Amino acid sequence: MVLINGQATCLSCGATPPLDTDPPEHEEHHHHHHHAGHVHEETKAEPDDLTKLRILLPHWIEHNEEHAAGFRRWVAKARALGREKTAQRIEEAVERMAACNQALRDALGALEGG
Repeated sequence: MVLINGQATCLSCGATPPLDTDPPEHEEHHHHHHHAGHVHEETKAEPDDLTKLRILLPHWIEHNEEHAAGFRRWVAKARALGREKTAQRIEEAVERMAACNQALRDALGALEGG
């Protein structure tokens, strides 16, 4: 399972458990998913690469945004310590992370657009 927009999502099939339940354990990727009134069982099913990209790209973007938020907090801490050059380098990393995320968003758009 990976978190996408705060929702646990199965990397193998893209299924998400209901919000009021705990996500299934992933020992050897053997669990049940409920879809529109029916259940199917997954046993080590490997998703195709297109499905993986549809799941991973938003996950990577969200993950990078979380890191960038942490970096920004450390910019302030570095400045409070009188380490301006360090703060500037961390700010540079934040800017590069934003550029990275834009490239990932563009990749997601290209994926969805064909």
